[in-house]
Amino acid sequence: MHKDVRPLYSLTVEEFKELSKTIALDNSYLLKPDETIQEPKSDIIYLDEVISLTGYKESTVYSKVCRKEIPVISTGRPLAFSREEILQWMKDGRPTVAEMLAIEFTNLKNKKK
Repeated sequence: MHKDVRPLYSLTVEEFKELSKTIALDNSYLLKPDETIQEPKSDIIYLDEVISLTGYKESTVYSKVCRKEIPVISTGRPLAFSREEILQWMKDGRPTVAEMLAIEFTNLKNKKK
């Protein structure tokens, strides 16, 4: 397909995919050595990924969710978390229950305005 001189609009979907892969591989030298082509990850993560990010046991994560010590999106089944919030929570030094309740109260107060 390298010597094909047809215009792009005349390619089939499969031919276009093949051409795109070829172009990506040919231009892979433009990437930095530690860069790889990856699909963007979803911000929503679940229990198993939180366990791997934090290093906590499953029971510890459940305990922290019940005590509102860890940011959580959904407390139903399955538990849902925001990757960014978990990483920020870890970076900030895992705030205390009082700090998280104060943030939650402030957010609720700002929403009512």
